[in-house]
Amino acid sequence: MTTTTTTTRDKDIVVGKSSSSEAASSLSSSSSSSSSVAVACAFVSALGAFAFGYNLAVVNGPLEAIARSATGVANNLTAQGSIVSTLLVGATVGSLVAGKIVDACGRRMSQLYCGVLLAVGPGLCVFSATSLPGILAGRFLTGVGIGIASSLVPLYISEVSPKNLRGSLGSVNQLTICLGIVLGLLANLVYAPHQWRAMFGIAAVPGALLALLAATFLPETPAFLASRGKVDEAEKQALRLWGESRDVEVNDVESSKPAEGGGESIFSKAYRKVLVVSVLMFVFQQMSGINSIVFFSSSMFHDIGVQNPAVASLIVGLVNLVGTMFTGYLVDRAGRKQLMQVSYGGMALTLGVLSVVSSSGLSHSLPFAPLVILASILAYMFSFALGAGAIPGMYVSEIGGDCRAQASSVAFTTHWIMNILIGQYFLQLTSQFGVSALYAVFALSCLCALVFVNRVCSETKGKSFDEIKKDFLLV
Repeated sequence: MTTTTTTTRDKDIVVGKSSSSEAASSLSSSSSSSSSVAVACAFVSALGAFAFGYNLAVVNGPLEAIARSATGVANNLTAQGSIVSTLLVGATVGSLVAGKIVDACGRRMSQLYCGVLLAVGPGLCVFSATSLPGILAGRFLTGVGIGIASSLVPLYISEVSPKNLRGSLGSVNQLTICLGIVLGLLANLVYAPHQWRAMFGIAAVPGALLALLAATFLPETPAFLASRGKVDEAEKQALRLWGESRDVEVNDVESSKPAEGGGESIFSKAYRKVLVVSVLMFVFQQMSGINSIVFFSSSMFHDIGVQNPAVASLIVGLVNLVGTMFTGYLVDRAGRKQLMQVSYGGMALTLGVLSVVSSSGLSHSLPFAPLVILASILAYMFSFALGAGAIPGMYVSEIGGDCRAQASSVAFTTHWIMNILIGQYFLQLTSQFGVSALYAVFALSCLCALVFVNRVCSETKGKSFDEIKKDFLLV
């Protein structure tokens, strides 16, 4: 029997001659075990996404109790608003600096720092229960951790995933966000508002686990190692993650070698299309009306007899979770572009129905209007989860070329800024123009997004990073 050697040549992993049955068995075993490592890495990284979802949702129920504990004043709306908005400001800051941190420190160490922030932030809130400045500081640190995680998790998952699983594993990010939201809403039902310290104590657990596993288990991504000139180490991690038969992924490693003259910038002419697509992905996501639907869902459920707003929010969250699970199954089969088309088309249709039925005349004259509105809300949430919710973060992390970290940072900074702006002005606009008019605007925005996806976005399913780069870079 001849010996088996592994060498790098023409950007491929080349396996020397061996008996055919032995080689096939070896490659199958290597590929299977390596894919398991990649899957495990994706789920460990997604602890940051879980913390993202949980921290966003868990504050809804006990918000008044937290503000009362911190200030000694009941119904302190200013304190409540500050507790909510401080997290969003922190998330914006975290997203803004994420690109530089991730490129400077590496993907693995950034996971560790992110985990520390996501553990320390909620912990500080617990131990500062009677101090509003302490709670706000904890919420800000949590927000910074969430902002970094929102950019880092989809990026890390895309770089450790084999290309045939990159879509399915990429959906793990949104799936765990949804799971975190659902469990945060469940905590609102299980715990009384005055037990908010216990809820926040739970919030620190995923961050602590992420920090521990980043220090002991998570590998650095091959793409990052290669971009720093550590090609031998990059190929070692590529074999660990993808197996000896993953020649295309090793091609990505080779294409990530640093070019002469330094690093690239997302704001350079060559990356103009990447920048525009990255920003518009999240502008259209937020302009799809997701925040308004979530906000008004409780009142719609109340109209059909569901009195507890936490139960209403939980139902909406579960539909979002189920839709995201479908995305994980379909994204590597149907492709990113087709799912986004179905998603924005479905949202445009349901928002159109909501706009018509929510108008003051029909909503009072039609006895079945509340049921139509409820069905439209659930159909909308499923449509959102199918594409607009799960795919933008995954897609941006795929198209960024050598600027993937910068692209993710810019994209999620856009996400948080849009989130703040819509949250700030939505109620004022609703009061001035009515919810029916806003639903019509959101429906029009979804139609614009549909045109954008059709005309501008290229399919990335089954392509290596090197192939995707050729579709998007203006060179």
